[in-house]
Amino acid sequence: MKILLVEDDKIIWENINEFLSENNFIVNLKTDWQSWLKEALRNKYDLFIFDIMLPYINWIEIIKEIKLNKISTPIILLTAKEDLETMEKWFNSWADDYITKPFSLKELILRIRSLLRRSNNADKLNEITLEWITLNQDLKEITRNWKNIILTPKEFQILEYLMLNKNKVIKKSELVEYIWWINNDIWSDVVRTHITSLRAKINEWWLKDPIITVRWIWFKFETKIN
Repeated sequence: MKILLVEDDKIIWENINEFLSENNFIVNLKTDWQSWLKEALRNKYDLFIFDIMLPYINWIEIIKEIKLNKISTPIILLTAKEDLETMEKWFNSWADDYITKPFSLKELILRIRSLLRRSNNADKLNEITLEWITLNQDLKEITRNWKNIILTPKEFQILEYLMLNKNKVIKKSELVEYIWWINNDIWSDVVRTHITSLRAKINEWWLKDPIITVRWIWFKFETKIN
């Protein structure tokens, strides 16, 4: 498994490199975003890890550039900030996970393995079609009745999770933990806001709303298709 790491702190990148190498990962280090972006676009990696505290870099624009080039490689962000506003800002980009410094190397590798499992499953599934909605996991595209629908990254992930678990009742806290890696009920309002926006985008007046609210604390994607 190949990982591309962007980190300018010598102690941190040496520790990460040594630990991941011991766990059979190949780590390629870059210390500046220009060389990292060229490397990311030129070669195939299983995972990207980068420090968003590097100065003078607009990482959100760089993530967009990667996704526009049809690269679906998972991304983990490293940062010293852990306030909710910062976390929401980054998770509303196409980043997949977020870890704050200082962090345990054991926690990092657990997150890496979890992301790689999810990525491998997405590659196998590639496309899901339910209730006239088609969700392409590689291209991050949604269509309903052959009409393209533009979703935010978090709306996409919510819909993806509900469709993968069709007809299963999903708790808000489960969505929060899956998408934001946080076990906190405060974020249930954030989920409700995203669900409301998601429904407005995917629904049409003459079609049944496939996202069902159950007693205000659960959701499910209901379909007659097995």
